[in-house]
Amino acid sequence: MRAILFDLDGTLIDQFTAIHRAYARAMEELGLEPADYATVRAAVGGSADMTMKNLVGPDLAQRGLAIYPPIFEEVMLEGLVAMPGSMEVLQALQERGEKTAIFTNKVGRHARAACDHLGFTPLVEQVLGVKDTPWRKPDAEFTHHALKLLDASAEESLLVGDSPFDFDSAANVGMDCRLVTTGTHSAKQLEHLGALSIHKDLFSLTQEAWGLKIR
Repeated sequence: MRAILFDLDGTLIDQFTAIHRAYARAMEELGLEPADYATVRAAVGGSADMTMKNLVGPDLAQRGLAIYPPIFEEVMLEGLVAMPGSMEVLQALQERGEKTAIFTNKVGRHARAACDHLGFTPLVEQVLGVKDTPWRKPDAEFTHHALKLLDASAEESLLVGDSPFDFDSAANVGMDCRLVTTGTHSAKQLEHLGALSIHKDLFSLTQEAWGLKIR
């Protein structure tokens, strides 16, 4: 069976306003100068653990990770927006009978709150994130678990994302990957990975890869 797994941040949603506010406040509580928006955006990738280490260093990272979650939960819907084309592509794929899921390294309950807020939840079969399982991207076990929930095979399925973590999550189980450059990585930064295709946004991906016009 076939399924399409979608990354969340940078692929379907833009939540960087809240992410920046939460990390900046955590840094202030650690006695540090808060990072600006561009610095936080560049630091994000893989997991909150990695982002915190990038921003405050390994010595303060554990303290920062204890401070960050309640701050993020307080502000996480502030400035949250759907990426252009995200609602339309999920609707179009649902109408076509495709199995789709959200597959993210965002904490699962945070991902589900974002999807509920934006109206994505009825359009996908699963919203799966960190702490829902023992794994995270790009662990092969995490990808296999997502596919098992959808009763889908890696060989027939596809992952849509915006980062090397997404590509590796697919490649580690022999699954194809298509990437968009709406997140934190440019086409030049992604082109060496070997993805099936790279697109400037979801509109071009949907039209060029699946022949669906969603404007």
